[in-house]
Amino acid sequence: MRILYDLIPSEAETAVALGFFDGVHRGHRAVLSDAVACKKDGLVPAAFTFRHTPKPRDRNMQLLTFERKIELLEEIGIELLYVIDFDKVRRKSPEQFVREILSGVFNARRVFCGFNYRFGVSGGGNTDDLVRLCRAENILATVCAPVTVDGMLASSTEIRGLLRDGDVRRANRLLGYEFGIRGVTVEGNHLGSAMETPTVNLMIPHELVLPRFGVYASRVSFDGKSYIGVTNIGVKPTVGDSNAPNCETWMPEYEGGKLYGKEVEVRLVGFIRPEKRFESLSELEKAIKNDGGLALRMMKNEYKTNNNNQ
Repeated sequence: MRILYDLIPSEAETAVALGFFDGVHRGHRAVLSDAVACKKDGLVPAAFTFRHTPKPRDRNMQLLTFERKIELLEEIGIELLYVIDFDKVRRKSPEQFVREILSGVFNARRVFCGFNYRFGVSGGGNTDDLVRLCRAENILATVCAPVTVDGMLASSTEIRGLLRDGDVRRANRLLGYEFGIRGVTVEGNHLGSAMETPTVNLMIPHELVLPRFGVYASRVSFDGKSYIGVTNIGVKPTVGDSNAPNCETWMPEYEGGKLYGKEVEVRLVGFIRPEKRFESLSELEKAIKNDGGLALRMMKNEYKTNNNNQ
C-alpha cells in the first residue's frame, strides 16, 4: 500500500473510501470493501483519512492505534492511502472539497462513504450534498447503508460504550475482530515470578479508549504462538504504585521464560470480574489463579462453540 502524507495528485483513477476509520469496524469495512471491489473496473482502491481525529473529544477514545489502522486498511485491500493533516482541508467548502480534493487530487471516479458522513468547513456538507457535488464532477458517489450486528449498530460510539461497560464480547462482534493492546512488555511487580509464571505488562497507548477496569479472559500472541491469558486492565490497587492504567496478563499454561522487551499483543475476549483491592498478596495470588481457571474454561468453551457452528 502506498501512503501519502500530502495532497499529491494521483495519476491513476481511483475509487475512494471516505472516513476517519478509527476502528476499521464492520461499518467501516462495508465502505472500504465497496471501494476495493472497484479494482475489477480498473480503479485503484483508495482511502482518505487523518492522522488524528478531527473531533477533540475523541482523541483519547480511539479503538485502535494509527499503526494498527494502517495494517487493517492494507489487509482489506486499500492500495492508495492519503493521511492528511486536518488543518489542510478544514476550511474548504463542500464544493471545494469535491472539486479540489476528490477530483483534483484523487482523480476519483467512484466515492463511498457512510450514512452519517459530513465534510467541508464545520461539517457543513452531508451525504446528499456529496452525491450532488460529485455528480457535477462526473464522480459516482455511493452512500453505504448502516451495518447492524445482532440488532446493534456497528458504530464507533456504540463500540466505545460497550468497552467502557466491559462488554467486550459484543464490542468484538461489532468490530469484526478482538479489541487488543499491542506493545513491548515492560517490567512489573514480579508477581508472576512468585507464581512461577511470568506476567506480561503492557502500557496502554494514550490514544486508546480505556475498557472497564477489571479482569478479562484474553488471547496473548507473540513469536507466532497464542496462549490463553487472564488480563487485568486498571491500576492494580493491591500492588500498584501509580494511577496510570496498564494491562497485566498472566498465562496459566505458559511455561517459557521472562518476556521483558518482547512485542506482545493481548486481545480481550470476555469480562470476568471488576478490579478490586485485596488485603494481602496471597489473596491476590489466589484470586488470579481462580481467574485463570475461569479464563481457561471460558476460552475452551468458546473454541468448542465456534467449531460446532462451522
